Amino acid sequence: MPRVAGLALIASLAGCTQRTPTPAAPVSPAIGQKAAAATPPAIVQVVPPAEGVKGIYLTGWSAGGTKRLTSLVGLVDRTELNAMVIDVKDDGEVGYDVDVPLAKEVGANQKMFRIDKTIGILNAHNIYSIARIACMRDSILPIKHPEMAVHDKNGNVWKDPTKHMWLDPFNKAVWDYNVDIALDAIKHGFKEIQFDYVRFPSEGKLTGLVYPSRKEGVKREDQIAAFLEYAHTKIKAQGAMFAADVFGLTSLVKNDEGIGQKFQKLVQNVDFLCPMTYPSHYAYGEYGMKDPNKEPYKTITLSVGDAQKRMVLAGVKTCQLRPWLQDFSLRGVRYGPTEVKAQIKAVKDLGIKGYLLWNAGNKYTESALATDTPPVIKTAAIDPTPAVAKSTGAETAPASVPESAVKR
Repeated sequence: MPRVAGLALIASLAGCTQRTPTPAAPVSPAIGQKAAAATPPAIVQVVPPAEGVKGIYLTGWSAGGTKRLTSLVGLVDRTELNAMVIDVKDDGEVGYDVDVPLAKEVGANQKMFRIDKTIGILNAHNIYSIARIACMRDSILPIKHPEMAVHDKNGNVWKDPTKHMWLDPFNKAVWDYNVDIALDAIKHGFKEIQFDYVRFPSEGKLTGLVYPSRKEGVKREDQIAAFLEYAHTKIKAQGAMFAADVFGLTSLVKNDEGIGQKFQKLVQNVDFLCPMTYPSHYAYGEYGMKDPNKEPYKTITLSVGDAQKRMVLAGVKTCQLRPWLQDFSLRGVRYGPTEVKAQIKAVKDLGIKGYLLWNAGNKYTESALATDTPPVIKTAAIDPTPAVAKSTGAETAPASVPESAVKR
């Protein structure tokens, strides 16, 4: 008798001679006695890669496009990279079907990628996942909730020179909206939340702007610090790491530049501080260089070195620096392997393990990266929801570079 048939016969006979046990009825607690509460699952604290987080930026569309994601995952597998920063919320658009009522109400969910599928792929390739959430620049929420936005002196929702709207950092509901999206991303497996645009507007006609929820006497730098502290507490309670992107000049200036980003206060409330130290974003003559964009190694050494000094002065040991580096060309200087390598070398020479590469089109210079032993893949298939490529906006430069002239 074939083995399969024999097993089928045994199973059939067993079914004739044995009865399926009847499940026991649940036991009700005694009168006056409370039922035991279910034990909530234990929160496991995320531990970032010991060798440092070395990542690249992806739009939501790249995370949802089969060919693009396959290509970028392959890049990470072949090189020293080990992380991806994926747009979860950018200019108000949420990249997946987030379970946040307010996002659903205002139509923020764009369904660019299927989050569980994408996170499953990243986990299979041992890629550290970071959810980028652009907090205050949001051109969707103010349409239905203008009371949550920055207004002009006439009471209308204000728009910056690139026609983007901004949320009011003084409004607690704005805090909760961004944090709720972050918590949903963590629920689906993101290991870290990275806040971008965590600041006040920096360009356009800023005089006369109205912040509807502003309280007299509250400094902008204290408001941003309070928001980060609030978010950090919520995010850490779920075991995830927390980071914030800031202008590179925060380590050079003594004040908050009017945008609420004061270095000493920022580092108190994040696990990673990510200054955007793109050489193209420094003005001619900055750091005594005729054109910092033409001297990537020196620019990164001085700017990130200043940040290190500020960290020491702040006396904070719970926050790590993880700078954004430039992998794009701007202002007449072409960036290729030599320029990208120079920035990475500068970071490593400063003793910093991690860095992030920015390219708005998600096209990275592989020849600038050290090779790595391909990891053992748990699940090789990559089949997220394909999406049509779409351009993206992103956090931009300080006043030394016009916002309209840069990708970030």
